Amino acid sequence: MTNTTTPSNGELLSRISNLEQLLRKQTGAEVPGRTGEYSLASMMPSPPVEIGQISQLSPESFISENSHQTYSSDYQMPLSGGVLASTSSGNVRYEPRSSQWTSVLANTNLSIETPSLEDQEDSNMTSGFPFTHTSALSTDELLTLLPPTQQCDYLKNQYFTVFSPLFHILHDPTFHSNYAQFVENPRSVPTSWLAILFVLLSLAVTGLEDDDPVLRDLARGADPCSNIRVLSRRYREAAMKCLAKQGVFWGKHNVQSLQALIILIYAMGHSQDHTWVLLGMTYNVAIALACHIDPSTFNLDLIQCEERRRCWAGLMMLYTIQSTIMGNPDPTFRTSSSVKLPANVNDQDISLTAIQEALAGPTQMSYLLFKFSLYDLTSQICRETFTSSEPSHSAIQNLDQQICLAQESWDSRYIADSTFETLPTHHAVHLHILQAYAHQLFLLLHRPFFARSIIGLEIPNESQIRCIASAEALLDIHRILSTTPEFRPFMWYTNGLGSFHAFHAAAVLAVALLMPIYRPQYRKFRGVLEETLGRFEKMAGRSKICEKASRILRFLAAPSPNRSLNSVAQSRREENSSGREDWLETDQLRLFTERLEPQQWLGPSNIAWTEWDNLMTHMNGIRA
Repeated sequence: MTNTTTPSNGELLSRISNLEQLLRKQTGAEVPGRTGEYSLASMMPSPPVEIGQISQLSPESFISENSHQTYSSDYQMPLSGGVLASTSSGNVRYEPRSSQWTSVLANTNLSIETPSLEDQEDSNMTSGFPFTHTSALSTDELLTLLPPTQQCDYLKNQYFTVFSPLFHILHDPTFHSNYAQFVENPRSVPTSWLAILFVLLSLAVTGLEDDDPVLRDLARGADPCSNIRVLSRRYREAAMKCLAKQGVFWGKHNVQSLQALIILIYAMGHSQDHTWVLLGMTYNVAIALACHIDPSTFNLDLIQCEERRRCWAGLMMLYTIQSTIMGNPDPTFRTSSSVKLPANVNDQDISLTAIQEALAGPTQMSYLLFKFSLYDLTSQICRETFTSSEPSHSAIQNLDQQICLAQESWDSRYIADSTFETLPTHHAVHLHILQAYAHQLFLLLHRPFFARSIIGLEIPNESQIRCIASAEALLDIHRILSTTPEFRPFMWYTNGLGSFHAFHAAAVLAVALLMPIYRPQYRKFRGVLEETLGRFEKMAGRSKICEKASRILRFLAAPSPNRSLNSVAQSRREENSSGREDWLETDQLRLFTERLEPQQWLGPSNIAWTEWDNLMTHMNGIRA
């Protein structure tokens, strides 16, 4: 058995010192000292990085990365950070300096001889989406999946008119310049950009009217609603095929592929598709691209910086929504990021070197930034109200006040220097959606106190008053969005999340019909519910939510053929005196109050739709 002698600490330090001296002699550079000792040379910035090696396509063209001009930066990458490595094919990866050979050779003339990301790429890897054995399609095969140029132009314009203002991730001038280049030479575009185009098309078709000629050109089915679903899914799948060809989930990605993934998840969410797994993958792609680090750290132009900040803000918003729905309203990953929010400016105000301050009024980014703050507030409400202990009155009032302050901030931004009637259509829709979501938050916040007192109170409490007022306001917004001709292009939102919030409000008013203290408003509330039911039934063909909700709302709004629930409750109380169980403790009312718990109303996927069938069966037994 061979004995080995472990070197002492002194010997190891001596060897390290000799290596440092040898390196200084060969390169003339200083090596960072040990144990907190840093020489002046060790703190010098890294050499400038070529924009072409770290950026996506510039607004000007799809020119080769090697032909980009080199820009310097006022703030270079600190030695304790990392670098953005890229390949000639446009793939980008963040490499922490501690994991690189260049961390030892930084700022020396040996650094140019270290292996590049290009050397690490496996050009023979043709696997598709993870866990499949299908080979990736060729570029020509992907291009054949696009609609004809005329219809493609139409859908692209539809996206930027209707969808982009609601989820503004792209820098519009950059995309439009790239699209013009694509029209001239379709095979010149990277697959990551092609993925973005397919995602935009998948969203755009959901905003088409049933009688739109483009819809008839692209689909041959007799049912327009079915045609829209088929086309939207077809283009989403094409986007995934583009990302599979690029090898996004195998480490070959860039900011464009991240943009495609984020908008894809947004589109899937509004189609009530499951996104949790894809969202987790996208989050890790964002980390691999260093989007969790503020882009000012790197040598990027301002357009690239804003694109990265928008990606991170949009991803965090989607992640917060999904985490809250999954029962985790306080994801810890958000606290570890120091990325600044995107600038609240229009795209035309951003150039490569400067951002012009926006004038008064809403910008292209205002809505996204307001929604970002609202989802933070949603997390706070869920943390406060979804615990086992009852939230304090002061906590409820504090959160209520925060919602009110948010509403005031929207008014100051959208209508401070104008009237609501003079707002551009998309900004008017944005303000309606924001106000509707505020009322949704009021319902989530106050419902724990509201649902406990369905009957019995002679004077309504503050939570009841707030819930009834918000329910009425939310249903009125739903009426405006669904019946105003100028808002028709935004029906895709009203058919989805907008109708889900309206169903929530309708359920609250249906409860009010059972409450003796609201008997004077009985006829009014029933009229509002019947109007809402009529809208749901008309929208059921395009909306899964309306299809399900209309059946339930039809039951809740139907008058009892024999006697009201209040009279039933009174008779059951009288029977209780002779040993019968109080009606308030029966399974029927317990099931009804469970359907009113705020956890059920965070999103369409949270509602146990089949349990409503059980509720209606029980309630029908009571009404008989």
